[in-house]
Amino acid sequence: MKIKKIAVAAAAFALVSAVALAGCSGQPAASSSASATDDAQGTTEEIVLVDDGKLTIAASLDFPPFENLEGSEAVGFEVDLMKALAEKMGLQAEYLPSTKFDTIVPMISAGGKADVGVSGFTVTEDRKKEIDFTDVIMDSNQGIVVMKDSGYTDVAQLAGKKIGAQSGTTGYDWAVENIEGAEVIPFDEMTAVFAALQSGQIDAIASDLPVVQYYVNNAYTDMEIIAEIPTGEQYAIVVSKDNPALTQALNDAIAEAKADGTYDTIYEKWFGASAE
Repeated sequence: MKIKKIAVAAAAFALVSAVALAGCSGQPAASSSASATDDAQGTTEEIVLVDDGKLTIAASLDFPPFENLEGSEAVGFEVDLMKALAEKMGLQAEYLPSTKFDTIVPMISAGGKADVGVSGFTVTEDRKKEIDFTDVIMDSNQGIVVMKDSGYTDVAQLAGKKIGAQSGTTGYDWAVENIEGAEVIPFDEMTAVFAALQSGQIDAIASDLPVVQYYVNNAYTDMEIIAEIPTGEQYAIVVSKDNPALTQALNDAIAEAKADGTYDTIYEKWFGASAE
């Protein structure tokens, strides 16, 4: 499904949607690289890209296993997935330098700097007021982390304690809403949250379960997860409300990646198991 300057028939979209079942306020900074049919009469909507021929991506590059920096290179599950989706769209994926998580939604909404945002973005009604989401790319829950020698074994014991979380995340919101009397402290980056726990500035961390599992297993082995919170969150890609054709093209690419096995291959690489 290479993206070129062509009109894609509505019937083709219907076919892609069937395959999927089987398996925003920005200002344009560059000319469109594609067009897509938006109704049965054959009218088209332009896909506007910051740089023609490229899918420019904003992400917080300290969110492994989804995005992380190895040297100067972005790596991770979403990095591989975005590259695969861009390729299916006939584009080249290009990541911006690491972007503060809580600035990504406003950036995409404003337009001009990035086409899409990723970093384990949970679909929420509040975020949907500012931007559009693609179809879901992954399910997730929350996790609570403490030092192994802390004596904490249950979330109830954290009442009134200091809880660290990345600013603007659902982990921060969950801690505010569910840990009684807690002082929830925001940090710009996940690495800073873990450093704060290790140095005793906070008593626990609330964050997305796959992320805390990665940090605890690979970098902070003196910590442990004491609770897995079944919040039933779903991740998707953030797109401007002014670019519905890009959202549609990404949805088509996601459906294709799931149908042809590309998605499963990437998922197994980073999580060691099937996505099912």
